[in-house]
Amino acid sequence: MKKSLTQSSLRFGVVGAGIMGRNHLRVLKSLKNVDVVGVVEPDPQRRAFAVDTYECEGFATVEELVGRVDAVCVVSPTETHEKIGTHLLKNGIHCLIEKPLAATEAECLALIEAAERADVVLLVGHIERFNPAVQQLSEMLKEGHRKIQAIDVKRMSSASSRIVDVDVVMDLMVHDLDIVLTLMADKVVDITARGVYSGGGRGKDYVTALLTFESGALACVTASRITENRIREMLVTSDLGCIALDYASQRIAVYKQNRPEFETGLGNYQFDLSMGRVLVRPGEPLVLELKHFVDCIVARKPPLVNGTAALEALRLVWEIQRRIELGNSFG
Repeated sequence: MKKSLTQSSLRFGVVGAGIMGRNHLRVLKSLKNVDVVGVVEPDPQRRAFAVDTYECEGFATVEELVGRVDAVCVVSPTETHEKIGTHLLKNGIHCLIEKPLAATEAECLALIEAAERADVVLLVGHIERFNPAVQQLSEMLKEGHRKIQAIDVKRMSSASSRIVDVDVVMDLMVHDLDIVLTLMADKVVDITARGVYSGGGRGKDYVTALLTFESGALACVTASRITENRIREMLVTSDLGCIALDYASQRIAVYKQNRPEFETGLGNYQFDLSMGRVLVRPGEPLVLELKHFVDCIVARKPPLVNGTAALEALRLVWEIQRRIELGNSFG
């Protein structure tokens, strides 16, 4: 990196004072040796609320941050990411840009190039990557090069008034697509997808996509924002057993068939199914994500989710959307 910074010198800004932007401000204020300079928010009422709550300066434009900060969290609408991000990156400011990285492939590539040219950190906010259970699962599957046969993911919730500008694939499914691509580390060779439109917002509100990988493994990914019950779960079928992960509770359980005979003291018994819980140290993913961002800047570590990885997840999002609209006709 061009800048040699210590954590005690890091000056932060946040662009966007909506719900997620305020969460970024809250966490940044809790981090040691991080100075929250200010928040950029065009809406005067939102800006005033953020300034009063988090005791920082308020700015109406991104240009006012240049020269005042070392790093910025961009938590604004997706269609603004490229313009805001490239301006900050070109001015040598490290950026965490919330997912999705940008609205088009050209815009994603512009952000990636700007970060490379300025030699600054570009971290994309795929927050589930920082879920302790997801990180533990990734380590489990890497150890011994475990073979994955299938992944089944469900991310379901009721309608939200907060997100109306994108469909459920871009809104919710993108989290799990990013994780599936990371766990599989394989090429997707076929996609089948179906979706349901409820009549509210933009695009499909319930989508199931079946991905076939070059190895022959499958991933079935379902996302819904019209399901009353909130579900965040993943099942991984592997040579390690059936691994069940709950995103919300940050729990992992491993199920295995045909456990050897077990001496109970009362006789020998053959267990049909055994289950073991994996120890996961819980933590708030946003806290872990922002600490990682700081470490990337200070220690010059590569970001866990760089622009290229984020673009790969988006390419899969766009292809799933295309398959739905074409009725899964190939070509």
